Amino acid sequence: MVHGAPTFDAGEPARVIAGRYRLHTPIGAGGMGEVWQAYDERLDRRVAVKMVLAESPAPPGLQGAAYEETLQTRRARFVREVQITAALEHLGVPAVYDTGTDPASGRLFVVMQLLQGRELQTFIDESDYTDDPVDVSWAAALGAQIASVLDTVHQHNVVHRDIKPSNLMLTPGGVVKVLDFGVAALRGVGTLPRLTQAGMTVGTPPYMSPEQSLANAVGPAADVYALACVLYELLTGQTPFTADGSRSYAWHHVHTPPPPIRTLRPDIPADVEKLLLAMLTKESEQRMSAMDVYDALLPFVRTTSTPTALLSDDVGIDPRLPFVRPFGGRARPPAVASAYTPTLVLPIPPTAPQLTGAEEQPSDPASLTEQEVDAVSELAARLAQEGQFTQAADALAEATVRISDPELREGIQFALAQVKFLGGRHHEALTLFEPLARTYTDRYGNYDEQAQLCWYYAAQCWMELGESTAAIQAFDHYIQTKPNSDDEDAVNRHLDALSRLMSLYAATENLPAALESGKRLRAETSRLRGGDWPGLTQIDAYLDRIRRYLS
Repeated sequence: MVHGAPTFDAGEPARVIAGRYRLHTPIGAGGMGEVWQAYDERLDRRVAVKMVLAESPAPPGLQGAAYEETLQTRRARFVREVQITAALEHLGVPAVYDTGTDPASGRLFVVMQLLQGRELQTFIDESDYTDDPVDVSWAAALGAQIASVLDTVHQHNVVHRDIKPSNLMLTPGGVVKVLDFGVAALRGVGTLPRLTQAGMTVGTPPYMSPEQSLANAVGPAADVYALACVLYELLTGQTPFTADGSRSYAWHHVHTPPPPIRTLRPDIPADVEKLLLAMLTKESEQRMSAMDVYDALLPFVRTTSTPTALLSDDVGIDPRLPFVRPFGGRARPPAVASAYTPTLVLPIPPTAPQLTGAEEQPSDPASLTEQEVDAVSELAARLAQEGQFTQAADALAEATVRISDPELREGIQFALAQVKFLGGRHHEALTLFEPLARTYTDRYGNYDEQAQLCWYYAAQCWMELGESTAAIQAFDHYIQTKPNSDDEDAVNRHLDALSRLMSLYAATENLPAALESGKRLRAETSRLRGGDWPGLTQIDAYLDRIRRYLS
């Protein structure tokens, strides 16, 4: 996926498609369309919106009816891609949520699952094939997942026709997504118009089967051939064939015998080499089916790592994970880190006022100024009030990495934790509240107001997560100080914490501690609310109930 620079102008509202999809950041572009990261404001979630490129002036030599036919073909291909992708119900195919026509521009759009992770091409480019080549089990797991997707695709009479590393995405949890069905072919449906001209090659040369290179009709075997090229490159760092001065990729695909992979990597098992050679055979009729490839790769999906190591946070995109932990789930709570760190660029006004005075300027020129931080906070507050917690959290998360001043950064982290808490993402909020609580306590002491506030919200998070013991400990931190009676919010939190402690102790069957907490709650309520406050009657009734159980 190609990431582009954002075009957000703080002076103009972001475009909203179909009354609910707010475009945010361009993340990719291709021959037929552009892709944006966007927000579904109705469901408060991140999505990807792909749109057909705007109609541009006809290029020289393509005028009138010919140009109009080209535009219609582009739109028809886009619609077909949407229909094909939506029909494929497989974990390895991005989900399609919605489609339609943008009333403002007349452009077709499709709303899809927004993927996080890395393109396989990036992974290959960054791998060290001299000292640390890709493990066979890792490649086998990836290949098996792709083969499973292709089997489903082929069962729907579809041929992808462009399997290559840049169309494969490794996502957190190890699931491999197959992207871009824009040049896919439907088989056996003679009533549909042809969207490619006879004799025109479709695909990417290093991965094109012999029949595809010759612009002949292609079937599922072409995808199997392309998958073999991908696996060969993943294991060695190079595709089976390379174009040279006198011979093209197409010539090699058609005429050159496939090179045995063990000539480059002797450690590859002989059965894997045999499988790749079978997938790369020139005659399409002799190639294996995608399901046969899946079955052949499955025995190699093993790891030298222990299951515990495999499930650690350092291997979030390991394609072996779905085979070890088929239904996913969190293997272990992460360390002090947010579960999601989006790659976004904030809508900060480019002409925001700067601080004056050399001593007030940030050392990093790219760092946000205090005024810009305030602008982000105000933006996030407005979004949160509108129920757009995902957008608010993304804005604050991006700001945290663009602030050089530690105290300003901590303030934004606290705001981010609050937004996550309000949005019901209690685990993510907790991983921010607890470290902040300790930081403030270490710096300013146990009675620091901000530290106490962090302990209060951390306790609330633990309680929401069903961790009573941890919640009790955090509430105990919080009630170490008594609030100023003039601060209504602090009074409410203090009494709420005592009430929660009483309930938590009772729920854990520690009735003596529940009674003591209840007594303190009554005393503090009487002190802060007055002896005639109506809620005291309810507290007394609860305490009497606890005493009866203790007697």
